[in-house]
Amino acid sequence: MTRARLAWGGLVLLAAAAVLALVVGGAVGRKIVPAPAPAKRVAPTVRFADTLTDVAVSYPASWLRRSPRDQAVRLVAASPDESVGVSISVRKSGLEPITGRTLPVVRPLTDDLLRADSRINGVPTPVAVTLDGLPGYRYQYTYRTPDGGDGAHVHYFLFEDRRVIQLVLQATPAARLAKEESTFESIAGTFRAGGG
Repeated sequence: MTRARLAWGGLVLLAAAAVLALVVGGAVGRKIVPAPAPAKRVAPTVRFADTLTDVAVSYPASWLRRSPRDQAVRLVAASPDESVGVSISVRKSGLEPITGRTLPVVRPLTDDLLRADSRINGVPTPVAVTLDGLPGYRYQYTYRTPDGGDGAHVHYFLFEDRRVIQLVLQATPAARLAKEESTFESIAGTFRAGGG
C-alpha cells in the first residue's frame, strides 16, 4: 500500500469517527440538557372592575355574567353549566377600620353571618388571610342545594375601611371543589380593592 492510500484511508476513518462523535455527543447532550418545557397555556380571562365600589377581579372568559338579585352584589359570573362561579358583594359594616391585628374582633360576626344560612353544613374554623392588602377570613364549607344535592364555597370576608367585601367561589357538586381549587386560587389572586 502506498503512503497516499494509507493517508487517504486514515482521513476517511478520522472523518467517520468525527461524524460518529457528533451524533453520540448530540444524543448525550440532549439527555444532559433537556429541551425547555413548553410554556404553560394560560386560559383567557375577563376583568370585572366596578367603578361604584372600586372592587375588581378576573374570571375565566368562558364564564357568563349573571344579573345579581341584590344591589350589594356587584358581580355574579358562572360557567355555562353553572357548576362553578364567583360572586362579589360589598356592604357597609358599621365597624371601625379592621387591621390584621384587630381581625379576631370580627370573627364572631363572620361566623354568625354563615350560621344564619341554614343550608350550610356547619361553620368551619376560618383561615386569616390578606387579599390585596385587606385583612379577612377565608372559610371553606359545603351546603345543601335546593334539589337535595350539595355544593361547596370558598368564602372570603375582607375588611376595608368601614365596609365588608365578600368574595364567594362556588362549585357544585361539592366534590368538584378539588378540581377547581387552582382556578379559585387564581381568581382570588386577581382581586383588587381600589379598582385595579
